[in-house]
Amino acid sequence: MRKTMVDSTKRIAESFSRRSLLRGMGVLGLGLGVTTLAAACGTAQPNGGGAGSGSGGTLTIGIDGTSAIHDPAFYTTLGDWMVVDCVCRGLTFIDFETNEPQPDLAESWTVSEDGRAYTFTLRQGVTFHDGSTLTANDVVRSLSRQFDKNDPTLPTGSSRPLKSIGNNLESIRAVDDTTVELVLRVPDGTVLSKLSDIGGRIMPAAAIEQYGRDIGKNLIGAGPYKLVSSTSGQNVVLEAFDGYYEGAPATRRLVLQQIQDPSTIISSLISGDISATELTPHSSLDQLRGNGKVVVYEPDPSFDAFVIMDVRQPALAELEVRKAINLAIDRKAILEQVFFGVGALPEGYLLPPSVEGYDTSLAGISKTDPAEARRLLESVGATGRRLTLLAASDAWHPRAAQIVEQNLKDIGLEVTVETIDPATFSSRVFDPTSSGHELMIWERNSYVPDPDNLAGEMTISTGVYAGVVGGYNTLPGYAETFDPMVKEARAVTNPAERKEIYTTLQKKFADEVMGIAMLACASNPVVTGAGVSDLNLAALANHRCFAETARV
Repeated sequence: MRKTMVDSTKRIAESFSRRSLLRGMGVLGLGLGVTTLAAACGTAQPNGGGAGSGSGGTLTIGIDGTSAIHDPAFYTTLGDWMVVDCVCRGLTFIDFETNEPQPDLAESWTVSEDGRAYTFTLRQGVTFHDGSTLTANDVVRSLSRQFDKNDPTLPTGSSRPLKSIGNNLESIRAVDDTTVELVLRVPDGTVLSKLSDIGGRIMPAAAIEQYGRDIGKNLIGAGPYKLVSSTSGQNVVLEAFDGYYEGAPATRRLVLQQIQDPSTIISSLISGDISATELTPHSSLDQLRGNGKVVVYEPDPSFDAFVIMDVRQPALAELEVRKAINLAIDRKAILEQVFFGVGALPEGYLLPPSVEGYDTSLAGISKTDPAEARRLLESVGATGRRLTLLAASDAWHPRAAQIVEQNLKDIGLEVTVETIDPATFSSRVFDPTSSGHELMIWERNSYVPDPDNLAGEMTISTGVYAGVVGGYNTLPGYAETFDPMVKEARAVTNPAERKEIYTTLQKKFADEVMGIAMLACASNPVVTGAGVSDLNLAALANHRCFAETARV
């Protein structure tokens, strides 16, 4: 066995020093109105020397929506998963300042020489919100329900973010109260990163059995905040947990407030009704930069904006039609008119510039060529075909849908846009039996900043995209073609070799499937009130919520 991460004391010192430096820079730049995440983000780190003093105040973060179901295994809205981030913690943690997994509920781990066995040593004395103490059994039960699609505690339609680990799992067991062993069939170098994701959050085993499928309505964790109330379509109220192992959060009350109207987002930030959000319309950034009541932070491009195509729909049956849709999109117009220049053209296809493996040799996949698009439609007799484009009603999605609609009409397709609230949008696209739409405006954020979480999860046959939303795994030979490539990339640790595999994978997917037409590699600008400090802005830009050090 070889030790891979045991010296958390060194990380505590390094993290504390970095956070202290960034806090000072943030204070000095507070009145500038705009700054970069690299130069101004306070962080909330499990190993940052304590979350805070519990001094009081209420921090209100604007979210896209809430269904009042907060289950690590069940995606409804980004806001619901941000609740999971606040209430629960996992074995590992990524702070988004770096892409390296750090210790969290596991204080250390070892990896076997063959890369298949992970042995986690749990942090002792960690208390859940119900007063129980963290044990290895809680870890095994929380993760096992992610690995088993037939687990009776899973709600219908569970997305199970960790199922890729489960598909490769040989065994998981509690060696003793403080030790968990996870053994894979084949090596997977992305495991530690994946365990930092929402799906890797740990809950008390007794609570899982007590609430079953309703655990998402009664979420209990060991995180810095505990769930007080949750009202579908309105807000979620959280309260500081004094027993949090890093110390009580600096802010006593955290409210995640559903807010979808762009003008309301802007006015609420200026008035102070909302302390921070990553959902501010890009069109308002110039206006807000000049307002001394708020601070605008612009991260590097970190998420994919795209159109996903359901290949099971008869209107999209021909590859030529899907390629025509891809060629029709005016990406420069989208970058300028939807994201107002905050982002980049998708020159690396499915990977944004901030993720390892980004390769500009793939830029040609996302070129714009309306003439060729019209020719492809004519070649299969698809000119005039009717399509429905589905989009969520929040953030940038409606404006992008309008541009895509016009682009597709310009090449001879008849397109109807349907704009619906985020929760309803999610319920429809995650239902493989749902019909009435062929195209969906979508985004894939770097919830786990690894190419597997983007290109891998977007193409593997057992993933949500291929298996539920886009139906790519219904194409003949799909799994046999793409799954071995994804699994090979997971097993490889050499960055250059991984990049080569992902480049080949993405090119093949574009050539033979074209189920995803990129719009842009964009950024979620984070806007906060001028009095907000020490919020992990880099994480929030990726729809992750680590607010325990934040102060208002």
